[in-house]
Amino acid sequence: MKKLVFLAVFAIVALSAYSYSTATQNKDLQNALSVQYAKNISDASSKLQDLDEAVKKTLLFNQGKGDLEAREDIWRLSSDIQQSVASLPLDQGFSTTWMNYLGRLGKFSKEGDEKTDPTEFHKVMDRASQNIQSLSDQWSVATADMASGNLSMAEWQDRLDGEKASFDWKGLSASIQQYTESDFPLTASESDALKKKELKNIKDPAVTKEEALTKFKKLFPDVSNQVIDTTESKPGAAYPFYHIRFADNDSVGYIDITKKGGHILSFLTERPSGAGTMELDSVRNRVETFLKDSGYTDVVFEEVRENDTAFHFVYTRVEKMHKAKVLSDTIQIKAAKEDGRILGLNAAEYIRKEQLKDQPMITIDWKTFFHKNVKVNKQELVYVENEHGIQRLAYAPTVTLEENGEIGTYLVLVDTETKDVIRTEKQP
Repeated sequence: MKKLVFLAVFAIVALSAYSYSTATQNKDLQNALSVQYAKNISDASSKLQDLDEAVKKTLLFNQGKGDLEAREDIWRLSSDIQQSVASLPLDQGFSTTWMNYLGRLGKFSKEGDEKTDPTEFHKVMDRASQNIQSLSDQWSVATADMASGNLSMAEWQDRLDGEKASFDWKGLSASIQQYTESDFPLTASESDALKKKELKNIKDPAVTKEEALTKFKKLFPDVSNQVIDTTESKPGAAYPFYHIRFADNDSVGYIDITKKGGHILSFLTERPSGAGTMELDSVRNRVETFLKDSGYTDVVFEEVRENDTAFHFVYTRVEKMHKAKVLSDTIQIKAAKEDGRILGLNAAEYIRKEQLKDQPMITIDWKTFFHKNVKVNKQELVYVENEHGIQRLAYAPTVTLEENGEIGTYLVLVDTETKDVIRTEKQP
């Protein structure tokens, strides 16, 4: 009898200790994620001020390239802020609207002066400067108490949930929508193109929350054992998905998996960078193995960039009809230099999959199409958006030309049916 009593007491003590340990671990994980959210809030706030300054710098010059660095800063900062915003569980409408505005601002700063009259370019950036200042002020009010890293997950949810938050996220979203419409109004063709890209019409069968978690654990076994919670996207989201947050001793992040098809929409993890650098080819092999395991089997390598700690890869979908690359359907992957681990992924453009149409292919004699001094080095087929936002099949020859003792390289996109030059891109 004493032995049974002892075993019962021992079991109660053991279970209590286990429960306490689990509760403590979950609390630590939530604290880690709270710190990550706070960091992203601070990053967005700081870079929003830098963005405002960069936009103002473009207003200093009428001629020359004095604003070139500022325009590059706008393109870089708008992209950085998008990444910070994407990793926060913000109101879906606000997040989508803000990222759309930032994307259009970055693109305009990089390309607008080449396609727009200088006076009109100055007017657009002047309006943007006023709007970004207003947005920065409102963002500061909305996130005033969020940068400490001391909030519980419940407190974060209360502040960021569009339905429950004390701050009017929908009002801010409406303001940004007005900024977008005034600064960068959509053409009719652009509006139609955006509607095409919604993911509501994915034909793939739906997956359950448990199936999404199983896929996460299969692809990311090193971090998926420390899942904090799994939530669903807000009603009305363009692409319904499961939002899975995780954290462990050295990694904290999230993954979004679409409800239809169970595709990885995005993935992001932050962890300390270690010493050592793997060879690029070895990291690329790991990335491409990961893509195949994830079900992305119809993509080809496009390009790679790097910074001090990571390689940034871009892969492009290849359609079946002509074996042409679809330049709008890409996957971006960030992989650690030290061990090849996947640190980030964005497959939204790939999952949207452009609706493509066949078209005639007129044979072009490149010897007469180009000047006699131009040399055609290679050629491939691509689908690319023309100026009306329509996907067109195009020849994509890479050509070279001697320019004052140096060799200039260009990618020329030529419509296969009309022979119109859709775009010419100078290559590095």
